[in-house]
Amino acid sequence: MILGNIKAFAAVGAGLLMGIAAIGPAHAQEAWKLGTLMQPPALGATLDDEFAASVSKASAGKLAVERQFVGNEQEMVSQVVRGRLQMGATSAFGAGVAVPDATVVSMPYVWSSDAERRFVTDRFAMPVMKKLFAEKGLELLAIHEAGYNGVFCKMDCSNPASLKGAKARVSPAAASKMFWQSMGANGVQLPISELWPGLEQNLVVAADLPFPFYATTPGAQSAPYFVVTQHLHHPWLYFVNKAAWDKLDAATRDAIAKNLPDSNTVRDRWFAEERGKITDFVSKSGKVYNISDAQRAEWQKLVTPNLPGLIGSLGPGAQELFRAIQTGKEEFKKTKG
Repeated sequence: MILGNIKAFAAVGAGLLMGIAAIGPAHAQEAWKLGTLMQPPALGATLDDEFAASVSKASAGKLAVERQFVGNEQEMVSQVVRGRLQMGATSAFGAGVAVPDATVVSMPYVWSSDAERRFVTDRFAMPVMKKLFAEKGLELLAIHEAGYNGVFCKMDCSNPASLKGAKARVSPAAASKMFWQSMGANGVQLPISELWPGLEQNLVVAADLPFPFYATTPGAQSAPYFVVTQHLHHPWLYFVNKAAWDKLDAATRDAIAKNLPDSNTVRDRWFAEERGKITDFVSKSGKVYNISDAQRAEWQKLVTPNLPGLIGSLGPGAQELFRAIQTGKEEFKKTKG
């Protein structure tokens, strides 16, 4: 009798274990990390957190995505390519270590207006960029906002002539090198994490970043002269390691893609934040030069003659992307007309 009960309990226990084993994988939640250099209180960190939350929610419990700070954009992108991080968020310049042809969207003075940029990016650039990312083992999910670069310095540099011979921080992107060479500056290549001590130690006296990011960094104190040149734009790119993405079932991938934050809403929030930060910065004795169109043309005329050569030096993917942008710009003119 006792032996029979033991066998019965053993059978029940085995059944329970088999049931738990069967249920476990179906309800297992995979932890994903979203690598980014954004940190609170920057709006970019908030937007990254919202993006991560949207992916988690749309996955219906399959994924739990969290932002992870990585101070070097190029290193972060490399980690996503290798699968050490599942997701990344960065500028086209940051992504350039893996997808150099994508930097075409951030070429100096490639856009005539913000409305043109939004129209062309979403309808014409995005499909080509998705293909370029896929070729490098990445799935591009969205193109959001990181603002337009302005130039900031330790001295008044509202006139581009003041930068001739000055030591300026250059990012690894070819477009950044071309811009500062066009200014006649002495470029010093530094990752973003080394820019702040570089300014303090006078290794460099000038650099360029979007204002909302700049305003949250030590550069706002050590280099408090900001010129609203808007010479190049930074799309904020969200991407996934393609192997990790392809492991998700089709329904989950589709749900994530359909439930991402709206690009234009994010863009509007970014620029509203920028206007507020500029007002606050000026109220605290920061120097912001909102240059006129005529003044901006003085900067532009130094750069645009070098643009065709830079485009021509890039690969066939860059040529394809540039053609798509030009086609989109023509279509935009028709819609405006």
